[in-house]
Amino acid sequence: MSKGKKMLKILNQNKPFLAVFSVFLSLLLVVGSTYSWITHSDEKINQSEPNTKKLSAVIDEVFTPNLQWAQGKMTEKKLLVKNNGQMPAIVRISLYEFFTQFELDMTDGIGNGNQKIVSNSSGSDLTMEDTATWKKGSTYKIASKKYYIASEVYKSDKTNSSTAYVYKGTRSIDGLKYLTIQFNDNDIYDENNKPMSAIQNYWYYFEGYFYYSEVLQPKEKTKLLVQSITLDKGLPNKYKSSLYQLVPVMDAHDVTKSLLENWEIPSGSYLEGMYREKVH
Repeated sequence: MSKGKKMLKILNQNKPFLAVFSVFLSLLLVVGSTYSWITHSDEKINQSEPNTKKLSAVIDEVFTPNLQWAQGKMTEKKLLVKNNGQMPAIVRISLYEFFTQFELDMTDGIGNGNQKIVSNSSGSDLTMEDTATWKKGSTYKIASKKYYIASEVYKSDKTNSSTAYVYKGTRSIDGLKYLTIQFNDNDIYDENNKPMSAIQNYWYYFEGYFYYSEVLQPKEKTKLLVQSITLDKGLPNKYKSSLYQLVPVMDAHDVTKSLLENWEIPSGSYLEGMYREKVH
């Protein structure tokens, strides 16, 4: 990247040997039973030049684990961004979902509501922590010589914003329709609901990204983006024991005009106007 173009991307990855910068949640959905919380390290890719001040921001999450996450229950998941670096930064976030459900036992001809258990691995077991292993037909070990079989798998692509969660969009994956992300809607705007000129400190959603309106000075935080996640009370039995991950990916950029090019912000758009006087 050329001089003056400094950019940071923080992406949740399954690499525990890396320095920890923040955590995200992985949810194991078990209807009428328990679910597990998994935390992972963030990989930090800081493309700033040596001998300059540090450009750094972190995904900041607060959550309250529920040991019984049943239908109709809400789980606190507060998501925002903090500038923990030494220079001003502009940030944006995209959200990516991953979902796996397992085969039902159909020995009674109609399905008894329990997941099918087999005694042998498929040879490519999936793990709750690593979505790269989530593949249809893979087995998931629940005990010695006891495995579930993945029947349906949905994985968004963390490198492609067109697969990110669409704010106020329609979910096309059936299993995801029963999970509701509660956003801090009072501080989020979009193309159909632009903020009045006097409003500051808000998120603006555009084509897969939530852009924060203000420059974050060192130690400053954004407004909340996400508040909680709710499991629908009408969740069908077939989704019992399904796996779900919500992965936030955050980009931070310095306040140079290169931001407009690096983030491919359309000329003449609301976003360009939002940042025009904030970059130099």
